[in-house]
Amino acid sequence: MKKNAIIMIILIFSLVLSASAAFTRIRTEKANNQVDIALDYAEFEKMAKQSDKDLLWWFREMKKMGVTTVAISEETLESMVEENRPIQVEMSGNLFKNADWERSYPASFVDYIKSGDIDEFDVVAVTSSEEIYELIRTGLQNRYSSEKFKIFAENGRYAFILDGTPEEALYTAPIKIKESSGKNYKEESELHSSKLMRLGLGLDPKKVQLIRESGLKIAPRPYNYKEWGGKKYVRQVIKDYERLGIQPEYMIFAGSEVLGYPDAIDEVASYMGKEIKVGMIETMVQREHIEQDGLEELVAALDYNTVRVFSVWPYIQKWFQRYNYEGAEEIENTLYRAVTERNIRLIYFKPFKKDDRVYVTDHEEYEKMFARFESRIAKHGLHIGEASIIPPHRIRTLHKIGIGWGAAAGSILLLSHLFRIHRKAQYALLGIGLIGTVGLFIILPSLADKLIALGAAIVFPTLGMLYFCRKSREYFLEGEEKKLHWIIGRACRDLCIASAISFIGALIVGTLLSDIQYQLEMDLFRGVKLSQLIPILIFMISYIAYFGYRRENGKESTFLEWKDVRAVLCENIKVIYVILIAFFLIIGYVYIARTGHESSLQPLDIEMIARNFLEEKLLARPRTKEFLVAFPALMAGIYAAAKGYRWLIFGAGLLAVIGQTSIVNTFCHLRTPMILSILRTIYSLVFGIVLGIVYILVLHALIRGAKMLRGEKPN
Repeated sequence: MKKNAIIMIILIFSLVLSASAAFTRIRTEKANNQVDIALDYAEFEKMAKQSDKDLLWWFREMKKMGVTTVAISEETLESMVEENRPIQVEMSGNLFKNADWERSYPASFVDYIKSGDIDEFDVVAVTSSEEIYELIRTGLQNRYSSEKFKIFAENGRYAFILDGTPEEALYTAPIKIKESSGKNYKEESELHSSKLMRLGLGLDPKKVQLIRESGLKIAPRPYNYKEWGGKKYVRQVIKDYERLGIQPEYMIFAGSEVLGYPDAIDEVASYMGKEIKVGMIETMVQREHIEQDGLEELVAALDYNTVRVFSVWPYIQKWFQRYNYEGAEEIENTLYRAVTERNIRLIYFKPFKKDDRVYVTDHEEYEKMFARFESRIAKHGLHIGEASIIPPHRIRTLHKIGIGWGAAAGSILLLSHLFRIHRKAQYALLGIGLIGTVGLFIILPSLADKLIALGAAIVFPTLGMLYFCRKSREYFLEGEEKKLHWIIGRACRDLCIASAISFIGALIVGTLLSDIQYQLEMDLFRGVKLSQLIPILIFMISYIAYFGYRRENGKESTFLEWKDVRAVLCENIKVIYVILIAFFLIIGYVYIARTGHESSLQPLDIEMIARNFLEEKLLARPRTKEFLVAFPALMAGIYAAAKGYRWLIFGAGLLAVIGQTSIVNTFCHLRTPMILSILRTIYSLVFGIVLGIVYILVLHALIRGAKMLRGEKPN
């Protein structure tokens, strides 16, 4: 390091800029400290019907628990059918399956059908309820073009025809039709329904009034369908809100489009202004948000006046009494993680379930869960209230360039310690790196921060492992017998130094990618798995550079030599090598597959129980692979080097590199508050040191025992 003063100056300059940006980010995240809870009206209505209390009572009780809002969708043909209201809805193609179908409809409707001006993709609705008729009639006439529908009313019987298209039709899954012999004959799909079943017809005034009586606020969930919508639809939706006296704090859009998409988003943005926040619903795999056409355009128009929403998905509703808990503790854990780790500030809450159909109707279970939840988030400085937002934080380009220079300097430092590079060539490469960083931010600004962050995520954990290799070689070559307490002291120190080097990369990633779009997961750092694999490969090269391959004394060069590469390439492949390679490939697959939520390879129940315990006792749960495996492995590697067990250094290093990349990976979760990532790393380091000492003592005892069994006298 002393021979690379210029590189060190650039690194320190970059660190200062990164630290400044980190403090700004931490201050911004700390202000985002209010969490709100919105109930799903339809789900609570179903739950109330299974209980001995009505919906109004439940809403009032939930208000006492800290809930402030009820999310309500507009009435649709589909919702009316699901609520068993007096209405019949079917595809026109299915009308004639009933021989006396004509008796169910007004005469004018029958005449219209017989005229042939209808096709199988149209939706037909019939009712004898004047209330439902008025709701549907006003909803259609006020919102949609009259060319899209027909209305028939006669002698207390009412019918509607919605003009559907093949693109809107919904079919059942293919059904296999077999011959008597069992051979497949053909597959058929039946015309089942239409997207038009979900057309918004307006909010039900009775439901709105019930929510008002409970003292809760209303969060509307408008459904937009661009083929039927438009400015007329948007204006009527807003007019309905004003007529009903609804002043929403949030707009949580239903369906695959935002209100006003594609040509009336500006009117929606004008209505929402700075008072109404956009709700971006997190996906089921807890990554990014549900794709809705026009969402990002609307969010940008509102200057990121948005809040991330966590929905209690159906599979989470059924986590009641999971992991041997007595109640809803695991559901509470999911809410707690969403709020503290993923910048969620609005919980879209649905009642607990015992199975697919039976709800938990004991209100004390809800009281206990919300009380525990509020108490736990309070330790993070969070409290229940109107959901706060992340201010539209951005880092200036000049600031990013300065931070990026640190990644460039680190890259040259890595290369200079792996290969023989003349000092002038090092400075030339450094100059190219610095100028290239500037050019990258000017020419490709949207890509520059991701590429440089990826470079930092690879370079600095690798430098941390390079430090491990250098110190291991130093201890290995000294040869003299060292006291156990001296080895433990050096192992603790070297783990901290290697982790501090890796932390530089974490700081660069966490600040370079701290703009608002990353914190809202509207943009992602997609190099996570690559940044975990490449350092492992470079560590192998580093090990060969420092220890060589089958060198007799190991005192030759510390650079990668061609003779070492040639020795590896010309090695006779033995069966044991194949077995070891297969073993490490399996371990590697598990390691990579376990990163993220998309993989089917999920933690074991016992691991989840342990995680939950740590979450309850600590502000941030340390990462298991760090404190349980990787950090102690690095310390064990130092012990092996000091004791002259060369065969153990490489194996320990392979495990140790996982921990160093994990430090950076923790900060690649850009939605997680930075202070939480820092705490998580500190906890992992402290626990890792404690376990590392234990592992060294156990390893020391095992080696002594093995020597005694061989008849050797242990030192």
